[in-house]
Amino acid sequence: MTCRNKMSLNKVLLSFMLRNSLRNDIYLNRKCFTTFPLGVCNSFSSKASSETQEKSNKKKTAAIPKITLLNGEELTVTTLEEAQKLSKRRDLKLVKLVDFETKTQRPVYKLLSGSEYHSEDIKQRALKKETRKNSIKGEKVLMINHNIFEHDLQTHIKKMKKWLDGMYEVKIVINGDISNMEKAESVYNIIEKSIGSEIKFVQKRQKGSDIRFQILPPPKKSNNEEKL
Repeated sequence: MTCRNKMSLNKVLLSFMLRNSLRNDIYLNRKCFTTFPLGVCNSFSSKASSETQEKSNKKKTAAIPKITLLNGEELTVTTLEEAQKLSKRRDLKLVKLVDFETKTQRPVYKLLSGSEYHSEDIKQRALKKETRKNSIKGEKVLMINHNIFEHDLQTHIKKMKKWLDGMYEVKIVINGDISNMEKAESVYNIIEKSIGSEIKFVQKRQKGSDIRFQILPPPKKSNNEEKL
């Protein structure tokens, strides 16, 4: 084999090797891009890890409900748990005064000594009793004809007073004559004068030939007011 032939053969072999190498590189590159490149994978991994960490931190730093705590003349904003610990350390009673204060959007608690707690308990019981006493128990409905006799009307008025004393709201309907409502108005005026000025007459209106209105029971006087 001549020297020229050897050189041609070497060139052919070298060309063949280069082509094979290039094909392998292209194949590897294609295969790599069918998945994710290493840098992208690392980026996704670190991003997912960061998001997980942020969620974990949010859970750890979730807002703890606060309360308004009164301790003598001192007012502080704290957690219920801290207030309970403080009451145990100082041997005081922790009492809830308000379930939800609209201004601060928080419940209100107070630290009390044994004697203060007893006094506050008596006060709260008296307040609840007073509230129950002044609460309306229900309603009564009474229908009266505009041509009612005076005696019968007075009987109805006595019945109204009894219901009002029993803390019932009284709803009255006076059946009138659309062509002559003066008689119905006269019945209303007699009822209003007989019941008394301390009683509230509300929502008076005329519907067709009827006069409708409500009478609200007066608030009960407390024991102190009755003594005075």
